[in-house]
Amino acid sequence: MYISKWWGDLIGGSDDSLALIDYLEHLDLTDVTLNQILKDLGFDILLSEGDLKNGGNIGFDRRSANGNFRVELDIACGALIDLSAIVLESLKSGYVDLHDLDEARQPRKLYIDASEENRNLLRDELNKFSRNPLSYDLAELVPTDDMRALAEKAKMIADELL
Repeated sequence: MYISKWWGDLIGGSDDSLALIDYLEHLDLTDVTLNQILKDLGFDILLSEGDLKNGGNIGFDRRSANGNFRVELDIACGALIDLSAIVLESLKSGYVDLHDLDEARQPRKLYIDASEENRNLLRDELNKFSRNPLSYDLAELVPTDDMRALAEKAKMIADELL
């Protein structure tokens, strides 16, 4: 997996990471656009407002035997970094296998079509984060050294999303 150098701890290691993978697992399609993912999760609105620092209302509705419920992604900047890494995996490998992201999942390949415009949206937000990671709400939960390490990784991902 191309993103294995980043995936697993600071990126891909949170409850929001698992929820994001859960969202991808329950898509009916194997070919999906980044635009649709951004809309489904509520990132389109959050990105248009230009501020991921304080989170926002992002998540998705999920059906269960007991009806529908809302799965919230609590830390918007962390979820966006995870999503950016997943998009990068799809760009570099041609697909992303959900089993590679979380070994508890069944192998399932997704092909994410990410337009240049949407990749630039991700890149811009990752670059904002990398310049000042301690101004984000995630910094209240994550030690300063880890935030700086995450910022470096986010910058590397942004640089590769060309």
